Amino acid sequence: MTRIAGIPTSRTANFFRFQRDPLGFLLDTLHMGDVVSLRTSSFRPTFIVNSPEFVQEILVNQEESFRKGRSSNVLRRTIGDGLLTAEDRNHRGQKKYLKPVFYKERLQAYAAIVVEETERLAAVLEEGVPVPMHDVMMQLTLGIIARSMFNTELDEDKAELAEAVNDTIQQSAKTIFSPVILPLAIPTPGNITHKKAIRTLETMVYDVIAAAKREPQRYADTMLGLLLDTADETGQPIPDREIRDQMMTMLLAGHETTANALVWTWYALDREPAVAERLYGELDRIRQEEEDQGAQPNAFDRYRKLTYTKQVIQETLRLYPPAWAILRETEGEVTMLGDVFPAKSSFLISPYAIHRNDHVFGDAAAFRPERFDDGPGQWPRFAYFPFGGGSRGCIGTQFAMIEAVLILAALADRFRFVSVEGQPEAVPEPLVSLRIKNGRWMIPRRRQS
Repeated sequence: MTRIAGIPTSRTANFFRFQRDPLGFLLDTLHMGDVVSLRTSSFRPTFIVNSPEFVQEILVNQEESFRKGRSSNVLRRTIGDGLLTAEDRNHRGQKKYLKPVFYKERLQAYAAIVVEETERLAAVLEEGVPVPMHDVMMQLTLGIIARSMFNTELDEDKAELAEAVNDTIQQSAKTIFSPVILPLAIPTPGNITHKKAIRTLETMVYDVIAAAKREPQRYADTMLGLLLDTADETGQPIPDREIRDQMMTMLLAGHETTANALVWTWYALDREPAVAERLYGELDRIRQEEEDQGAQPNAFDRYRKLTYTKQVIQETLRLYPPAWAILRETEGEVTMLGDVFPAKSSFLISPYAIHRNDHVFGDAAAFRPERFDDGPGQWPRFAYFPFGGGSRGCIGTQFAMIEAVLILAALADRFRFVSVEGQPEAVPEPLVSLRIKNGRWMIPRRRQS
């Protein structure tokens, strides 16, 4: 018996509904079937995947039968052929030489940088002075990625670079789901903005590459230093263009997602005082234990103690996963769990929708970090997958968790963040990653332990 259900609405109605409200559309289809056919053309049929079993087939069991396709083609215009957009053998080779960037000893060094940069931010936040949380978190995580991956300080250029990242993300998001992809060479206002942003980011990237070649010892323990010391399969150094692509990938995919998740976290804590109090209780207890022991643990050891803080981040990633949609395409015919899908089929997998399945999570719309008391393993493997899965799963998953947890802990140890009055309830904006539409202004209030 087939597990494919046909959507009852017309192709035209589906298109306009998705363009107007993609998240609402995906939630509406969540319980229509394990796989929902959008009744598009027989030449390029499109399906929405709701079942964790089918997600596992696509991302893991039969991943060699799928390509990222259109989404990679759009992102490639900005980040080139880096790890996020490379396919097949090229992707496997890149992932192999990038793995050492995320070894444990490097993660320990990155954790220290996260705490240092966050404490620098905490020192300049003013009691009672509203701040745009999206901009603040973007600049913080941008500075962290630049220091940890490239050993580069961005103090003077941080705002300009963050704006360039934002411009590339907005323009890419508009293009991914557009029916027509206009070449960047066409001088539309959006393309002009996009190309300017790429030039801004590239200028920084190539300047850092040149500096690393002049002073290789200074960059030896960074991702950039590793890339400069790595040879490809032919024994040749990695070309500057490929290094540029990996650096651009880290700048865009490596910080904007974490920044967005943190803004959602601050928003959720403001709305859920009981959750916030439990978080503060954990932070106060750990700080008191450290004072009693008279020892200051390193950042990585502190991360391992922050059990509830980590659960707060996990719950944020459940309700507001930065990667709200995963796209895959087939080249040939594929059979999955008894159903046959024709060549050139497109599949849209939405962690945002799947994570909100009441049948799995119970009261799924509620923000309850204690769900994770027993860990994510209590649910089907792909009922919760904020970092994707399979060989194309996020290579920086552990780094992202360490970064988000330590930032949350360091700032929440000092401040509560209260939403400025008069703002509406936060609305998710599904760009390349999921952010709060129009951002969120919040007021830092010093917290008494």
